[in-house]
Amino acid sequence: MNNRVHLSSVMRDNSDELRLVAFEVTRRCAFNCRYCRASAGYSVGQQELATGQCKRILKSVADFTVARERHRSGEKRPRPVIILTGGEPMEREDIYELGSYGSKLGMRMVMATCGYLINDESIARVKEAGVSALSFSLDGASAETNDEFKQASGAFDAIVTAAEIAARSEMPFQINTTITKLNVDEIFGIAELAKKLGAYCFNAFALVPTGRAEQMRDQILDPIEYEALLNELLRLKLESEIEVRVTCAPAFARLVRQEKLDRLTEDVSGCMAGKGFGFISYRGDVQTCGFLDIVAGNLLENDFDFGKIWTESPFLNEIRDPCNYTGNCGTCDYVGVCGGCRARAFALSGDHLAADPVCGYRPRADR
Repeated sequence: MNNRVHLSSVMRDNSDELRLVAFEVTRRCAFNCRYCRASAGYSVGQQELATGQCKRILKSVADFTVARERHRSGEKRPRPVIILTGGEPMEREDIYELGSYGSKLGMRMVMATCGYLINDESIARVKEAGVSALSFSLDGASAETNDEFKQASGAFDAIVTAAEIAARSEMPFQINTTITKLNVDEIFGIAELAKKLGAYCFNAFALVPTGRAEQMRDQILDPIEYEALLNELLRLKLESEIEVRVTCAPAFARLVRQEKLDRLTEDVSGCMAGKGFGFISYRGDVQTCGFLDIVAGNLLENDFDFGKIWTESPFLNEIRDPCNYTGNCGTCDYVGVCGGCRARAFALSGDHLAADPVCGYRPRADR
């Protein structure tokens, strides 16, 4: 489809141009995924933002991008893509209203959904609301593997059914997969299933042990396994009939540049968190991403001024400068294109500026 919105194609470089904002509108969810960074579920105590507050947040992001256009001599730039995420965003009765509101503000609205509330009626309402693409999370090539990850019987069938409904309705969608020691051998099988279901993209995520995933630290790939995975994903990217993206594994950008492949014409980016990518929590907290639970500022406490937080936060400006990084990341000759995973560094060392613990690449200065 020529008019489809690609959830991950906007993440092409490490510039500070805000391109993608994930808005966590709820933490309610019927699934109980082992790796969920939000620890989402029906039993999770929370205080959700009201419809009006969500709209003010969306408008604050839109206003920020308009202000930047004016600051740059009126240069017309695309508004950021807004990912409505959770939890399960479709648990909110006003999700269609929020999608429509964001679309009217000129922003491209997409949604990350678990799929269990997708049917012919709801997909039609999603499309009518202006949501232009979906992502589904599939973590195994079979029901046995996937449902063990989701800790929910029938999850695999629900996601497959939702994907089939999306394909039948001509709603573009991608398949996201969180990779651990438990399912790393199923990557090619999941990618093949994504293609068969009609996905336009397979997006592989390397595990970040935050939220409920803190209990999965022993399932994080070690540096040797991680490097092997990156090479397998590069091979898959070169051979796949659908697009292949890699998230939370910024060293993939380093590998692509090392290989100097003429066949790969796109500019594969490293970590975009806090630069081209931003995250807004269900409480209105602005963060670099959903995996790094450090608050740059709360929108409710700052008169819904997203631009002020995004540009003036000492934390965000610190993390945007790779000169502040320590360990192997601090001396790495690829730090400018990779950046390492700040969230994984924080989760495993308590220091968001430390080296990404799964990366075994030795900087030139240390050889």
